[in-house]
Amino acid sequence: MATPALLLPLCLLWLCAQIQASRGYGKTLVDNCTFLIPATDDPSLCETYDLSQLATLGGVTVATGKYSYVLNVCVDVASERVPAVCSSKKPAPAYQYNATDCYVAGELDAAYVLPVDPTNSSVGIRIAYGNGEGGAKYWTRAVIYDFVCDPNAGVGKPLSVLEFPDFTYTVRWPTTFACPGQRVMSSCPLPKFDGTWNTVRFRPRPPWFDRVKFGIFIHWGVFSVPSFKNEWYWKRLMEGTPEYVEFHNRVYGCSGVKPDKFPCTGPNFTYPQFAPMFKATFFDPDQWADLFKKAGAKYVVLTSKHHEGWCNFKGIYHWNWNSVDLGPKRDLVGDLTKSVRAAGLHMGLYHSLREWYNPLYLQDNADNCATTDFVDEILTPTLKEIVYQYQPDLIWADGAGDAPCTHDSVHYWKAPEFLTWLYDESPINSTVVVNSRWGHDSIGDYQTGGDRFTPGQLLPYKWESAFTIQHTSWGYDRTEGIADFWNATRLVWQLVSSVSCNGNLLLNVGPTVDGVILPAFQEKLLQMGAWLEINGEAIYDTVPWRIQNDTEDQQTWYTASMDGTIVYAITFKAPTPGSEVVLHHPVASSKTEVSLLELGYALPLSFVQASEGLHIKFPLIPPNELKHAWTFKMTHVE
Repeated sequence: MATPALLLPLCLLWLCAQIQASRGYGKTLVDNCTFLIPATDDPSLCETYDLSQLATLGGVTVATGKYSYVLNVCVDVASERVPAVCSSKKPAPAYQYNATDCYVAGELDAAYVLPVDPTNSSVGIRIAYGNGEGGAKYWTRAVIYDFVCDPNAGVGKPLSVLEFPDFTYTVRWPTTFACPGQRVMSSCPLPKFDGTWNTVRFRPRPPWFDRVKFGIFIHWGVFSVPSFKNEWYWKRLMEGTPEYVEFHNRVYGCSGVKPDKFPCTGPNFTYPQFAPMFKATFFDPDQWADLFKKAGAKYVVLTSKHHEGWCNFKGIYHWNWNSVDLGPKRDLVGDLTKSVRAAGLHMGLYHSLREWYNPLYLQDNADNCATTDFVDEILTPTLKEIVYQYQPDLIWADGAGDAPCTHDSVHYWKAPEFLTWLYDESPINSTVVVNSRWGHDSIGDYQTGGDRFTPGQLLPYKWESAFTIQHTSWGYDRTEGIADFWNATRLVWQLVSSVSCNGNLLLNVGPTVDGVILPAFQEKLLQMGAWLEINGEAIYDTVPWRIQNDTEDQQTWYTASMDGTIVYAITFKAPTPGSEVVLHHPVASSKTEVSLLELGYALPLSFVQASEGLHIKFPLIPPNELKHAWTFKMTHVE
């Protein structure tokens, strides 16, 4: 007979076997409300989660604007908690309803059980239910419960219901019962995604991306040789855009483009002839990484391949059109990856899906999607090549927009199939983050938005603003002067407003053909780094506050510490030394302290709470010490 000390582990082992036998791996017996996921530090052990105390609540109702939600944990919702409009619906993990309509969100037998944090199973458990009603395009209604471990929360309550992507309702619920119980030795592998957006959307985002806030984007390739206008030089040339053709014919040789319209005498010079000129002679990856670190960036994204198809790495599927075979004769991606990681930063890779003049790509276009040879023989193998070779922390997809069958390009690119492999089988499956530019109506771990995306308001999902230091170009444009560069204050504003509204900033630099980041770029980056050295605690590891900005002209923005105990107000209105600054939204308490994040001025500031806001006495700081924006740190405010 087993001793009492062994009874619990034996019972849990039996339970694990029953769960896997009844539902298949990654799913659970709904009636007993016990869940298992592998421990991230030792996959031979299973973390156990018993949510039965939450199930005793019956249905929990949350109202959010147009719809209300009945949230059901593990068991059928008690009949008295089901709105009359939902009375004909089958038992479900959640209902979305209003006065006239009711929809089932997810089905009880379609559960995916995952860690909230793919890198740390002790953070909590995600239970996602798919295959619900309604929806459109690629989506059916689904509900995702993120039960987050909070030892002091008890049962807790759902904090919010956010819809992202379409028809996907995510509930964040801090509770003591999301803290794992006793580990058991058994097999409890995570569920496999099925190659569709309907399950890929359930993948939790690795938390490093939410913490870092600021990254550097690098556009560098054969287009850096002419450095004329932008990185679309080849496309604009072949389309016959006059200023490109005339420049090319005059400076390099006859392009052969529309000779009747652009007559040219002399030797021919086509775009591929630029490749041997892309020497990267002065490229010093350690110097670049040091600059990015001094700028305060926490991640870097380099072009591995832009739309021209040129690879900044060996590219076994791009023979004689890569930086090892031609031009620099070196692995630019590999060299920078090594230096960036040595500097303690995350490394990501931009990768264009399209290749303007690849014969297979052109043939797929001509076949109007009847063939996908380019995707099958070039794109997907190349994506897997960079994953295995460089193990990037981020994959930044782009260039899906002009695919054949644009209305359904997500199917042409086979993005969910690739992401299923990436999340399930790749060597970076628990740490990699991907953006959302994978085709029409596609998603990722966060939303990219359009170029230079600046919403100016809180968005209910994680996003990123890709922004240029030069006004118009991503690749270096030597036709622009210093007046065409944003000043540091504008760039700090882009960072602050993005972080306040739940975003990151990915700030672009365009190196020269020689591999030099020009002083005009360096100056802006170092100015941002100097500002972040003082004000970084208001940026890194923060979350949006209940209010994003304090003024109609968007000159004062708020962030908060992750635990919510500190609120930061960042103002771009240059205060007069000794004057008052009025913040309209924070409400002080008897415990409130206010200070200024400025070197040498760490003492608390005096303030008065009035009906129109918090009046803060600004210190007597010499004007030459005030730079770009000023941060007030406030504790115990509402």
